[in-house]
Amino acid sequence: MSVDSGLRAIFRVRLTKFDWCTVETGIAGRGVPDVNYCIGGIEGWCEFKRADHWRVTIRPEQIGWVERRLAHGGRVYCVVRQPAHDDSLWIYHGRVLRYLKSMRINEVDSLGVWHGGPAKWDWTEISRVLRGATDIAI
Repeated sequence: MSVDSGLRAIFRVRLTKFDWCTVETGIAGRGVPDVNYCIGGIEGWCEFKRADHWRVTIRPEQIGWVERRLAHGGRVYCVVRQPAHDDSLWIYHGRVLRYLKSMRINEVDSLGVWHGGPAKWDWTEISRVLRGATDIAI
């Protein structure tokens, strides 16, 4: 399975009303999330990750990019797939990326967790989360 567990392709297929743009910046733009999206005038970014156990790898430059974007009012999420644990999907607000770097995914407040693989994940709720209809306070 790929580094992002196929999440880019899955999100494109499941959330067809979103306009998705994969971003590949290479060394010139280190830290930029994997995809940009827009729906109904709401624009955001998703960094897709795979957790083979309970941790994800997050680079310092990813934290820096996300924190700068959030400081300017941007919308950024970290989306984690954990195939080994009931094929779970976890979505986190970008504000907690620094915590995800050093903590287990189940120790950090998420905006939602869905189990059972893409066919069982609640795509209506996932769409709602990415549109910012739910949030957490830190």
